[in-house]
Amino acid sequence: MSSAWALIKDREQLLFVRRAFDVGRGGQWCPPGGTMWENERPAVACVREAYEETGLRVTVERKLAVFESAHYFLCSLNSPRDDLRLRPAECIDHAWVTPKNLLDIGTIMDLRRILPILELAGFECPDVPDGLPTAIPEKVF
Repeated sequence: MSSAWALIKDREQLLFVRRAFDVGRGGQWCPPGGTMWENERPAVACVREAYEETGLRVTVERKLAVFESAHYFLCSLNSPRDDLRLRPAECIDHAWVTPKNLLDIGTIMDLRRILPILELAGFECPDVPDGLPTAIPEKVF
């Protein structure tokens, strides 16, 4: 199944959401995103998923990479942070974090992918935990 993920940046910070406990990878932190609909374009899915999960309007600035049909995009806000309204069935918390301090919020979903994505987006990354090999994207943009 294909998915699309939004690295939403604002004021040198990125938005991460904590997944609800009764969904896949419950309790883990990730960028807003999820499953693409059949025949849906990845950038459209990214914007839709970001809105569905957070209530925020975003613009895709650029595609960053693809890992095994997971598409990652760098996005900017079109609405104020205060408009954030989590969809409780999917997300139970949120945090605006500087990429360097990402690991301070808790367990990050697909950390092996997120670290190279942060680099591709031009952010300073946190130190890689000992023994964690980072993933190599299939395609970089």
